[in-house]
Amino acid sequence: MTSLPTRTRSTLSADGASLAYYDEGDGPAVVMTNGFANNTLYWEPLRRELRHRYRVIRWDLRGHGRSAPARDLDTITVEGCVDDLRRVLDAAGVESAAFLGFSFGCQIILEAYRHLPSRIDALVPVLGPFEQPFSTLFHPALGPAIFALYRRLGPGILGPALKLGSRIARLETIHATSQLLGIIGRPTSAQSMASFYDHMAQLHPETWYYLGLAAQDHSARDVLPSISVPTLVIAGGLDRFSPGDVGHQMAQAIPTAELLHLEEATHTGLFDCADEIGQAVQAFLQQNLTPGEPP
Repeated sequence: MTSLPTRTRSTLSADGASLAYYDEGDGPAVVMTNGFANNTLYWEPLRRELRHRYRVIRWDLRGHGRSAPARDLDTITVEGCVDDLRRVLDAAGVESAAFLGFSFGCQIILEAYRHLPSRIDALVPVLGPFEQPFSTLFHPALGPAIFALYRRLGPGILGPALKLGSRIARLETIHATSQLLGIIGRPTSAQSMASFYDHMAQLHPETWYYLGLAAQDHSARDVLPSISVPTLVIAGGLDRFSPGDVGHQMAQAIPTAELLHLEEATHTGLFDCADEIGQAVQAFLQQNLTPGEPP
């Protein structure tokens, strides 16, 4: 199949920080929003599927990937991320698109429906929450304790801890333990996670830290009943970061939502269940957008 070039571009956030985005393919636009502490790696299997019929745009949150750190930490809010997303759309010349979000990216695209409803053709929240992600992290009794520790330690301690974590996560024994605990799916190899670990070491600690506070302070629960665009919610039965029950609640609250429940999917479900997710998203977009012709 014809190789498609990826156009790497940038625009500016409201605080003047550079926002990196990646643009490839032609056809109706599909915009992919990353999760907390993520780069675009998790989208790789799906974007390879979609780019032959759609214009696929991925972007990096401030302080993540190739985007610059925040210049004004007061703008590191979920609403600030929505404004960053709007600026990427404007820079790319995209009037409206299907919004896909992974993990924390689900909060961003749901909040975007509050502020930018006319620019959203469809929504696909993937393995993510609609509010307060730490509250359901691992276990309802454990997540809040983790957040209290996160808030107390701050970026000065958590930044070096991220760099250390990025090194030890590569160890085969640590990877195997993460699989045993359900943090990483069994089909996902340490090699496929390598660029994610590289990215962890490059995160801007202050931007990352304040984004975590913003995520826990945010809720789009009140937005869900107002959503009228086609929506596909993807939930994982083994997801320890955003449990399947959260996805079920989201789908039940959105009048237009379909639910894809993948019993074996962990939070790395975009890798673990790439075929199932790819087929479901392709079918959903084909039903609700007009795809372009493959090259």
